[in-house]
Amino acid sequence: MSRNSNEAQTKPTIETVLERINSLGDNLQNQISSLHGEIGSLRTEFGSLRNEFQLFRGEVEIRLDRIEGMTNQTRAEMLNLRADFREWRGQLKESMA
Repeated sequence: MSRNSNEAQTKPTIETVLERINSLGDNLQNQISSLHGEIGSLRTEFGSLRNEFQLFRGEVEIRLDRIEGMTNQTRAEMLNLRADFREWRGQLKESMA
């Protein structure tokens, strides 16, 4: 008979099972709410990072445009120097002839 009384004490009643289910449901709901908050925070942070990246990208494009302009200017100056050198060389040949 003591065996039956031990089994009766360990078997959950329907109320206990329902309480546990409700507790699990509440726990899951709390975790879901927490996740929603974290997702909102991540969205805000991601938006901020995206804005910073756009600013950085704009600055890089400006600097690349400046570098390209300087390169074109330097190339033009180099072509002028080559032309001047060829002209000088031609004059030197004429004067030595």
